[in-house]
Amino acid sequence: MIEPSFFFEQVKKNGTDFFAGVPDSLLKNLCAYITDIESDERHIIPANEGSAVALATGHHLATGSIPLV
Repeated sequence: MIEPSFFFEQVKKNGTDFFAGVPDSLLKNLCAYITDIESDERHIIPANEGSAVALATGHHLATGSIPLV
């Protein structure tokens, strides 16, 4: 299993600076890690998966960076 900290650092190295997603039991460790590390402006927990994709799309269109959903 990949450690959340290792995965997060690899994603950040590739330029991802925005995270959106709903809590998930399979990804709970990663979600908790991102919540602890990132600011509320960079890590959004929306009401559903569709909203997460919409937020990430808007972020990409506004900034050109690649978000993580």
